[in-house]
Amino acid sequence: MATFTGLNTMVRGIYINQLSLNTVGHNIVNADTEGYSRQSVNPVATPADYSSKFAIGTGVDVVSLTRARDTYADVQFRSEISKQGYYEAMARNYDKVEAIFNDSTDSGVENAMKEFYKSWLNLSTSASDSASRVAVVEKGKILSDTMRSASQQLRDQIEDKYDELSVYVRDINQILSDIAEMNGTIVAKEAAGLSANDLRDQRDVLADKLSEYVAISVHETSVGAYEISTGGVTLVAGVDRLHLAMSNGVASSKYGVDYGVVDYEIKIEESDIAFKPQTGILKAEFDSIDECKGYIDDLANMAAFMMTTLNDVHKQGYDLRGELKEATDQYGDTVYNSDGTKTQIPNTVNFFGESNVEYIYNYDSSGRFNYITIKEPTGIMRKDEKGEIVKLTGVQLLSAMKTNAVFEETGGYRYIAAATAYDTSDDFDSTMTLAEVGEHLVEWGNRTADGTNAVYISELFNMNLSSIISEKRIPTMAVTKYMGTYSTINAIGGVSFNSYYQSAMAQLGVDSNAMDTNIDQQDIIMNQIENWRDSTNGVDWNEELGDMIKFQKGFGACSRCLSAMDECLERLVNNTGAVGR
Repeated sequence: MATFTGLNTMVRGIYINQLSLNTVGHNIVNADTEGYSRQSVNPVATPADYSSKFAIGTGVDVVSLTRARDTYADVQFRSEISKQGYYEAMARNYDKVEAIFNDSTDSGVENAMKEFYKSWLNLSTSASDSASRVAVVEKGKILSDTMRSASQQLRDQIEDKYDELSVYVRDINQILSDIAEMNGTIVAKEAAGLSANDLRDQRDVLADKLSEYVAISVHETSVGAYEISTGGVTLVAGVDRLHLAMSNGVASSKYGVDYGVVDYEIKIEESDIAFKPQTGILKAEFDSIDECKGYIDDLANMAAFMMTTLNDVHKQGYDLRGELKEATDQYGDTVYNSDGTKTQIPNTVNFFGESNVEYIYNYDSSGRFNYITIKEPTGIMRKDEKGEIVKLTGVQLLSAMKTNAVFEETGGYRYIAAATAYDTSDDFDSTMTLAEVGEHLVEWGNRTADGTNAVYISELFNMNLSSIISEKRIPTMAVTKYMGTYSTINAIGGVSFNSYYQSAMAQLGVDSNAMDTNIDQQDIIMNQIENWRDSTNGVDWNEELGDMIKFQKGFGACSRCLSAMDECLERLVNNTGAVGR
């Protein structure tokens, strides 16, 4: 009986060493397989044989075939890879935005602003030169075209982001489907006592990829299935999963500002509830869209400044015609001087936009955005086909910011108001009535060489409005009285035109640099976590080769022992009891 027990023990020894060798081979060939976890055979001594007065060992058996995995390292990896995905996606967007506002070339917004400014400066010293006047118009065209071009590129960038989101949603749905399917397969195999280690590795790879798109929390149930959730929403539970989809598009103007794009959101199909990612690539795509819209806002604010403040200063001067018109108040009523005569103001056109309308700056405090309304020559506000007051926002402002069509006429340069129309020897202040301001009006007198108003316009580029008004050299309060827009409260917040743009570009540079720094720091963290993971589940060739030799020798030893036992048994059966034959 003991002999048979010993034979069975050696058979088990051969089996477990052979299984261990197969596992070592499996580890070696999968050393470079993505997400593979090193596997090992876990042996345990089988119960002893107590049929005699001694406890005779019966060998070894396999308890399990396990994979080396550090659950805490997985949690850390998925948390950090979501941040890495976010930073890298944001950095790509900043790179594209910086390319749009590439001020290192002669075709950027900054260069167009400088050239427009120089044209006014040149006009101030050569106001009687028609070429200088034409140059102002041409440089104004280039500035407006350049700003619209930048806006269009930002719109294209937004549309590209929505296209990318659509692709990402499709990829996420496929990952969720694969995880749910693997949950069912793994549970079924392990319930039947089979090993599903390789399937578990593949499922973890899918979970890692999902983490790049959105931060997730992974919980393994008692039967081995994954439950995956994010932001309180369970995406996968066993073999069940949710489906994500892009919503129907809505014009951006519906939300208050017209960015000239169709906006989308991600929804959960089963509940029709909006899906709000917390971090990861999806979050970065939505944040990138908001960033692009923010820069469209900056361009729109600059356009609003040109169409209100710059237009107002232009209209307070004389053009080459030297014409006047009767002043009216905000209700359209004629304004009279103290002596009963009608108050006169220069009959000068807007530099940007239409000739005979007034562009009025407004601020929506609830929506926190700028917009412009248009007062018709009749004194009423322009309305749309629905009877609602027209409010120019976003790309509408940039579209409206075009040099006045009258400049395209033959001799259109004569409409440029380079000369001052007011006597600035007295201070102007906000307490003056329009009639009192009108008393400071000076006659045209054919002052074709006067470029004082061109100087006032050029100052808008490099001086903030508070400084300009405080000096009381320009009749800005006069403009405030009958235009209602020229004050420190304006589309760019009272700073100079150049300062506003430079501030926006400086912020872009700071944000882009900060994101690059975040990526560098995150790369260090990810390398640490990946090394931590690899130290647990990675395949070490030296260790595997050492195990291979150990199991090979164990297999050989058990085989030799089994052969010796077989010889003993053969001798016992064939040679004993043969005496006397």
